[in-house]
Amino acid sequence: MKLYKTLSSATQAREDVTALKISIKGEQFPSELLDFPNLEELYLEGNCKEFPFEGITWERLKVLSIKWPSFTGDLSLLFRLPKLENLKIIDTPLKTFLLPLGHAAAPVKSLTIKDCGFKSLPEEIGMLGSLTEANFSGNNLSALPHGFLDLKLLKRLNLDHNQFKIFPDLIKKMPNLSHLSIDHNPFPEEEKERIQRIFHIWVN
Repeated sequence: MKLYKTLSSATQAREDVTALKISIKGEQFPSELLDFPNLEELYLEGNCKEFPFEGITWERLKVLSIKWPSFTGDLSLLFRLPKLENLKIIDTPLKTFLLPLGHAAAPVKSLTIKDCGFKSLPEEIGMLGSLTEANFSGNNLSALPHGFLDLKLLKRLNLDHNQFKIFPDLIKKMPNLSHLSIDHNPFPEEEKERIQRIFHIWVN
């Protein structure tokens, strides 16, 4: 699989492009990026502030990585992409994200939303029924929604560097979860002792 690294070279071979990695220099999302019908992997960095809600033809996209420190918009539309399996959003400010009620959710297996500053996960997180790995480290989470229990295939969960003061007990009810990291949260000492006693987890 050839990885294209400039938009100009990619647009000259639009039908052949399956993997693209570019840095967006300006604040505006380049509209020509929307029309790559055979794109399977996309890696985006730069200074983009908004993401378009219409015109996307990424029907085959499986892997998407975004790192936009200046972002001010919404990325909820990404959860409608029909083939998306691996979504990674890093250092991209997000207040929250929504899942597509009334639409089929993307078949995401691996989800990373790291260092994005969001405070809560939507109750509809359970719509991502294919999820096996989630990394929500470096945010401002203090609780997990009840819908989290619907992630029955989840095996790995990273909640490091958040704002948990009480351990989310519902995690214990997740049958396939085999790896949990929840270090560097502001647990009081008595809560750390409870976590060790009841859940047999030692947290830093």
